[in-house]
Amino acid sequence: MSAPTPQRLFVTGGRGRLAALIVAHFRAPAQVVTLFSRQGGDGFLPLAGLTEPGALAGADAVLHLAWSTLPATSERQPGAEEQQDLPYLRNLLAAVAARPAGRRPHFIFFSSGGAVYGNARDNRPSRESDDCAPIGCYGRAKLLAERLIEDTAARAGLAYTILRISNPYGFPAPMRQPQGIVPFLLNSARTGTPFSVWGDGTARKNFLYHTDFTAALGQILQVRPQGVFNVCHGESHTVNEVIAHVEETLGRKIKIVHVPANAWDVHDSLLDNAKLRAAVDWNPTVSLAEGIRRAAH
Repeated sequence: MSAPTPQRLFVTGGRGRLAALIVAHFRAPAQVVTLFSRQGGDGFLPLAGLTEPGALAGADAVLHLAWSTLPATSERQPGAEEQQDLPYLRNLLAAVAARPAGRRPHFIFFSSGGAVYGNARDNRPSRESDDCAPIGCYGRAKLLAERLIEDTAARAGLAYTILRISNPYGFPAPMRQPQGIVPFLLNSARTGTPFSVWGDGTARKNFLYHTDFTAALGQILQVRPQGVFNVCHGESHTVNEVIAHVEETLGRKIKIVHVPANAWDVHDSLLDNAKLRAAVDWNPTVSLAEGIRRAAH
């Protein structure tokens, strides 16, 4: 019996932390991952080449992670996404639409959970059917990208999935990027380096352990659900709670320095995952306490 044909995944933003996680998880013989980055070389194909005629031939899915900003850097570079990310997304969608109808790859866009919704209203988790009210440049740009995808898909009949992802953690990530508090807290606990908390630590965030994230993505690649989905644990925790879990896990106190909260940072990020759980065979299983324990060892 011949082996099944592997699923070919084209991943943009190939040098990013989530792309590295995807490469580590999705591999032959079930999948073949091709990475694209703004700068080619060292095993990465140039991002610009993906929009050339015929470049998408053979791709079963395009996972579009490439993005030029983080929430913090977006505030320092107003309009960067409109100059770089949205024009590229428009060209990439056109390239997908140019493929024959039966041979178009499934387009998966990595959006943002808390940033596109803004602060939760009525103290309840945000659902995909809720109106979005982003309070920062990053969230507004991601929402513009989502709408561009939805409009293009409606006109051209594209298969797409938009993932509003919460904060994945528990996997190796570069410390040079100001993103994700768990690895920075673990580092502070181990080294004694002070950790800066924006505000009083009562801001609530949703955290998703990396194995729950890759399990969700695996189901999404198989089922190909259409539309917008929150990819999250479903339980939010304050920054103070995360600090307490890290201190308890490592048995060390963290030196905390409080600094003023940023106006663009979402204070109450509460997300509902019921839509995704109903669409695919998935349910997150790793609690925050267990995830931090695993990440610390």
